[in-house]
Amino acid sequence: TFAKLLFNELCAEFEYTCFVLKGDYMAIKRGVYSSMYHHGKQVAGIGNEKWKLTALRQKTLLLVLDDIDNDSHVEVLHYISSLNDCANSRYIVTSRDKDILNRSDAYVFDVKLLNHKSSKELFMSYAFPYPTEPNPSLTGCVDKIITKCNGLPLTLEVMGKYLRRRESESIWRQCLDALDEADNVNGLDEQLWKKLRVSYDRLSSQ
Repeated sequence: TFAKLLFNELCAEFEYTCFVLKGDYMAIKRGVYSSMYHHGKQVAGIGNEKWKLTALRQKTLLLVLDDIDNDSHVEVLHYISSLNDCANSRYIVTSRDKDILNRSDAYVFDVKLLNHKSSKELFMSYAFPYPTEPNPSLTGCVDKIITKCNGLPLTLEVMGKYLRRRESESIWRQCLDALDEADNVNGLDEQLWKKLRVSYDRLSSQ
C-alpha cells in the first residue's frame, strides 16, 4: 500500500519505527507495542509496556496508523504522541474519512486516483513485464479492464499479476465480465473487495 511504501522510504531516518494496521482501540495500542522497532530490530520486552514507553520519550519515532476509521484511533495517536514528546518524530495516518483526519489536527494530504495513462503504465508493468508485448487481439480488453480498475493502484496490481502472460482472450473477457459484475455491488468498499476477489476466485484448488 501507499502507506507501507512511505513507511519503508522513511524508516531509516528514525530511531524507532512502528507500522500498525487498523483495529479497535486496544488492538491498535497492542499493535504499537508489539510492532515497535529500534534501528530495524524489534524492541525487546514486548510484554513490558512501561519499559517501552520510557524508551520512546524524546526519541525520534515514525508511527504509521493505516486505515483509521473512528475517533478511538485518533485517541491512540494523541496518546502515543504525548508519551513520545519529540518534535522530530513523525506520525502518519491514512483514512478514507476526511472528517476523522481533520479531528486529528493533522495536515491532510488528499491522495488522488491514478489517471488513465498512469493506470495503464502500472497495469502493463505487471501484466506484460518488459520486453513482453500484449497480443493485438487483447488491446480492447486491456483498456476496458484498466478503466474498470478506477485508478486504484492495488486493483491494477492484482489484476495485472493475475493476467500476466495469459494469452487466452476468453480469460481476459471472463475477467472483464467479473469486473462488470463488481460495479453493480452497492458501496465503494464492497465494490473494491469484489474486484480484488476476481483473481482469487479463479485460482485452482491447488
